[in-house]
Amino acid sequence: MTKRSALEQSDALRLYKCSMRPFAFFLMALSIVDPAELKAAQPRVRPALTGNAPNALINLIDTKKLMEKGQGTGLLNFQCFVRTSGQPANTATFRATPESKALESEVNSALNRCRFIPAIYNGKPTAVAFIETVVFIVADGKPHLRIYANQNRDDVAKGDDFIAPQLIAGTANKVPLKDELAKARIYGRTGVVELAITVDANGNQKHIRVLSEDPPGFNFGKAELEFFWGAKYIPGFRNGHPVDCTFTQYDWFWPVYRR
Repeated sequence: MTKRSALEQSDALRLYKCSMRPFAFFLMALSIVDPAELKAAQPRVRPALTGNAPNALINLIDTKKLMEKGQGTGLLNFQCFVRTSGQPANTATFRATPESKALESEVNSALNRCRFIPAIYNGKPTAVAFIETVVFIVADGKPHLRIYANQNRDDVAKGDDFIAPQLIAGTANKVPLKDELAKARIYGRTGVVELAITVDANGNQKHIRVLSEDPPGFNFGKAELEFFWGAKYIPGFRNGHPVDCTFTQYDWFWPVYRR
């Protein structure tokens, strides 16, 4: 089952209405509308979306196969960069609930084949970081699949229509972090940091703090703050509208290879 965001429902309704207009009227409209006005009508800012096309992530996750493999109710997070073409890159799944190996494998397989609807910033397709939560529920012997474009516990639990702010590629600080991560490299330690980031309705970062870091004592949290401080975002959208919001983001460290 597919839960579509207000933005996606709005786009689908608009496309349906346009397709029902007589072709002759369409040609006449093109002849009298100023091209500049048509360009201005395009969205200036829009987050990346999962979509509902045949190659959308939610349509490539085989719930029947998951049932056959004995997958019960499970949840996992993932993150990726969505390129301007809609192709995902640098995908990573994490925080899967126990006994969710089949779900994680199926999501990774689908991520290798899917396409997202790319984000738009200043009227142009823009590469962004996309964080999502996949929820698979088995109820009365039937599978139910939900994908939420955020990792906030409360929003996921309530099934809210909330799209978390999306980091615009190239706006994070390109600062050297060798000193901060020297100890982690020496000991070969990996780590994960949980951040709380506040972004206003214009995509400006207003506050960022570390909620947790594991393991402590290796400066993973400090490195994250330096890296993300002042980054620019596509704003969060709630019920189809940009809003001021605070969202949760997890970031992983592989000290030997990263940055």
